[in-house]
Amino acid sequence: MVMATQEGAHEWGVPVDVNVPSLSRIYDHLLGGGHNLASDRAVADAIMALVPGYDVLVRESRAFVRRAVLHMLTAGIEQFLDLGAGLGGVRHVHELARAEQPRARVVHVDRGPVAIAGLRLVVCEDDPGTGVIEADLRHVDEVLDHAVTTRLLDLTRPVGVVAGSVLHCLPDAEDPAAALAGYHERLAPGSLLAASHADGIVLGLESAAAVEDCLAGAGITLVHRSRRQFADLLGPWQPHPDGVAPIGLWRPDGLTLVRRECLWGNAVLAGRRPEPAERA
Repeated sequence: MVMATQEGAHEWGVPVDVNVPSLSRIYDHLLGGGHNLASDRAVADAIMALVPGYDVLVRESRAFVRRAVLHMLTAGIEQFLDLGAGLGGVRHVHELARAEQPRARVVHVDRGPVAIAGLRLVVCEDDPGTGVIEADLRHVDEVLDHAVTTRLLDLTRPVGVVAGSVLHCLPDAEDPAAALAGYHERLAPGSLLAASHADGIVLGLESAAAVEDCLAGAGITLVHRSRRQFADLLGPWQPHPDGVAPIGLWRPDGLTLVRRECLWGNAVLAGRRPEPAERA
C-alpha cells in the first residue's frame, strides 16, 4: 500500500489540512496502513514513546472486530452497521463479512470527511452490498433513516452493530449510552452489538492521562473508561455469557499467550433480546 504523503493528500478527494492529525489516521498508522500523514505519524510516535505497546492494543481491537464479525455471521446475521468505521488500516468489516458470506450487506458510518473519502476508495462503486455514509453515530435516526441504510439494511431483521474503538472517542457529555440505547430501540430483536473500549484502570491512570493529554494537544478526544464504566454504557443491550472481557481474552483464536497490552482494553458482544410475549 502506498503511503499517503502531504503532497499526496489530494488523493482522498476532499480538502485535507495536513497539519491537523486525525485519530482514524493515527490508528491507521499503528495498524500498518498507508492512509496517514506526517502529522498523524508524529502523534502516533509520541503516544508510543509515552506508552510503548499502545499499538498492540490498537491491533488487538481490530482483531476483536474480525472475531466478532465471524461470531455474528455464525449466529445468522448477514447485515452489519459499522459505526465509527475509520480507515481500517487492515481489512474492513465489509471485506471480513463478505469473505465468509458473499450475501452480507454492510453500511460504514463515520463523521470524518477524510475517513469517509478513504472508505469510498476501498468500496467499489458497483458494489451493491456495501455503502458509506457520513454521519455522527449519536444521531441514531439520521443513521438508520439514511437512504443508503434503508437501501441496504432490512431493519425488520437482526443487524450486527460494530463499534470498535469508537465509544472512547465520545466523552460523557456526548452521552454515548443514549446513542447505544437508541440503536437498541430501533433495531430488530436478535440484533447484536460488538464493541471495544480502552481501559484506563488496567493501563494505569498516569499512562491513560498521558495518552489523553497527548491526543488533546492535537485536538482529539479520547476517554479511557474502566470495565464497569464501559459496561454501564451498554444500557439495555444484554452482554452474552462471557460478559465484558479484556480484549485479548474475548473468544481468542487459540491458546496463544496473551500479552499484557491486550488487557488494556475491553470488549463485549451484547444482544437485543426478543420482546416478551404479551399475555392473553
